[in-house]
Amino acid sequence: MKLLLDVHHSRLAAQRLTAAGCDVVAAADLPDFATLSDEELLRRASAEEGAIVTENAKDFDRIVGSWVATGEHHAGVVFTSPRRFHRGGVAYPEHLITSLAQLLESPPGTEHDWVHWLQ
Repeated sequence: MKLLLDVHHSRLAAQRLTAAGCDVVAAADLPDFATLSDEELLRRASAEEGAIVTENAKDFDRIVGSWVATGEHHAGVVFTSPRRFHRGGVAYPEHLITSLAQLLESPPGTEHDWVHWLQ
């Protein structure tokens, strides 16, 4: 499974997971991706068969809902809570890295249109 971390998530998390053999990239490291709208970011991630990891549940939930209505598919959305994965906390980004590694070890059972809240 491929993951694309939304721009608000740590580049370090992507780097560490990639070093561990995972297919993870940070949108902040991709100049073309860093300025895309949320919907276009999901579209680009899905075109590359990657799930997006974001804490922007409000907007991405709306986008996913509209795609269901129109029959457009995505490669997965992983929601993170800013309370659980607080970017200013001492456990960040280690906690995010550990949780994403666990998700990558046991990915959802379907290839497309899944939504997962990261614990």
